[in-house]
Amino acid sequence: MKRTAGKSASEVILVGDRDLAKVLSRALHVDTEVSRWTHGFHTWPAGLHPDAAQILVRAFPGDSLLDPFNGGGTVLVEGIAAGRRVHGRDISPVALRIAKARSCVAEEVLLTKFRSRSRKLVAAAQEASARPHDGIYGVVSSWYAPHVVHELESLRVGIESSDADIRPLLEVCFSSILVKVSWRKSDTSNRREKHHRPPGTAAILFHKKCRELARRITALREDVPEGTPSADVRSCDARKVTVPESVDLVLTSPPYPSTYDYLPMQHLRSVWLGDTRPDHLEIGARRDWRDGAGSARNGWLADTFHWQKACADALKSGGHLVVVIGDGLSPAGAIDTAKPTEDAAIAAGLKPKARASVAREDHGRGTQRWEHVLVYEKP
Repeated sequence: MKRTAGKSASEVILVGDRDLAKVLSRALHVDTEVSRWTHGFHTWPAGLHPDAAQILVRAFPGDSLLDPFNGGGTVLVEGIAAGRRVHGRDISPVALRIAKARSCVAEEVLLTKFRSRSRKLVAAAQEASARPHDGIYGVVSSWYAPHVVHELESLRVGIESSDADIRPLLEVCFSSILVKVSWRKSDTSNRREKHHRPPGTAAILFHKKCRELARRITALREDVPEGTPSADVRSCDARKVTVPESVDLVLTSPPYPSTYDYLPMQHLRSVWLGDTRPDHLEIGARRDWRDGAGSARNGWLADTFHWQKACADALKSGGHLVVVIGDGLSPAGAIDTAKPTEDAAIAAGLKPKARASVAREDHGRGTQRWEHVLVYEKP
């Protein structure tokens, strides 16, 4: 379930195994704020609720788990906390950075090195006056105050020259502040809202995020069962997903059709971090429906089959695919996701086991939208 706090459920439908469907329904109804471990460290649009992920991971015991749309890494965190061998896949470079850092269980010696380096970067950033090269500056200059650009450039250069073992942690802390210190309204809105931040604010915020991440990683490491391997997080198209072992559980929340353009949303981060975004690989992107609802729907249906077939191939016999998805809303009307997802799973050789669906009022659009958790078993 995506984060839907404040949106009350008006109707519930349970299908299949009654006891299991009740568990799925419970996962759809969680809406409290969660800050345990690394949850909530870095924003990620419409991320799966941590308690929903925990309920669903625990409902299907086993040794291994795959999330082919790992996003910010919520399922991966809950998986390693449950002692599972965890595999995460995504096409978004930003998502992969966040997921790797959030599912990291680094030892204290590495975290000490990370904190020490962050202090040096902050001290340099507070004295910074250089601007980025034209490739970055031409994009970011209209989104930040000049002194913020100088601080961010100093941090960027300092992170690039840092040791490889701590660079991923520094990068995700840098990523976490890039929208906060910009004139962009939010991660999901491109509206420009100018405001004044005193010099040094970006550097100080970066330092706070580094200290926070170190604390959160320590808390996670202390609760992860001894012997649990680090999460295996890699770039991969979900339609062609591969893992080094067959898994007991695939638990994922694919993009809701015609809801977000996830990769373009990360434009500022992509520019600062030097990422190349594979926008053409994104499934269910909102922009596709703007270009033509009929062709977009056909493409989404084909993609839904292909990623579920790839996941079915990755499952052990008797393993489960759990899909958390909500209906979309295009210019042409509502987009049902439950039946197409089920049809594709059956075509991929999986057997329906249970489903819970919850209707929620979407007051912003004056309509009702459904969210679903669907479970399939590999014979």
